[in-house]
Amino acid sequence: MTQRHAILATAGHIDHGKSSLVKALSGIDPDRLPEEKARGMTIDLGFAHLELSGRNVGIVDVPGHQDFVKNMVAGVGAVDLALLVVAADDGVMPQTKEAVQHARSAGVPIVVAINKMDKEEADPDRVKTELAGMEVIPEDWGGDVQFIPVSAHTGDGIEDLLEALLLQAEILELEASPDAAAKGVVVESSLERGRGSVATVLVQNGTLRQGDMVVAGSFFGKVRAMTDEAG
Repeated sequence: MTQRHAILATAGHIDHGKSSLVKALSGIDPDRLPEEKARGMTIDLGFAHLELSGRNVGIVDVPGHQDFVKNMVAGVGAVDLALLVVAADDGVMPQTKEAVQHARSAGVPIVVAINKMDKEEADPDRVKTELAGMEVIPEDWGGDVQFIPVSAHTGDGIEDLLEALLLQAEILELEASPDAAAKGVVVESSLERGRGSVATVLVQNGTLRQGDMVVAGSFFGKVRAMTDEAG
């Protein structure tokens, strides 16, 4: 038996509203660390998920600050789709360009969300022009990239964005088998006092269960505990 699935990464410049958009899409706040909430910025990979017309979509919220480029690479390198978030009042910025480059190098299709359309200074045509200069061409300009104007603050355009993501996932015909042995990608790992070896894993196929043996490169071990984005 197979099920439809997709793994989506949000990417873009700091403070362009990636985490707010993830919350608007899924209802889950990916900024789960107290330090992130205090600073008002994502400093680590965040996670959420949503059910979209029978498709299970896992979301990786990638930090947009230049100091966390390693997380951007890890996040985009293991996903099926990249949601590039660009603020309509700010346009293309350095980390926007990096996000495009990482998505391209990983061969990941891009959907562009032009966020903060509720701002008086919003200029979606500026965003389109600047990204077109990077050969990210909007569909209505003869290209193949969907550009969706949205506001994570007001909720305008969220349904259109969900439809765009679903369409892209349908085109890619992404499927997974929950009955298979788990296979995926380790995006982060660390040694933690009292917990031992801890890994952040994106399961791309199959089901991972407590007690399963895991092999990652030359390392192996048994899954002692698991937590999801809700803790």
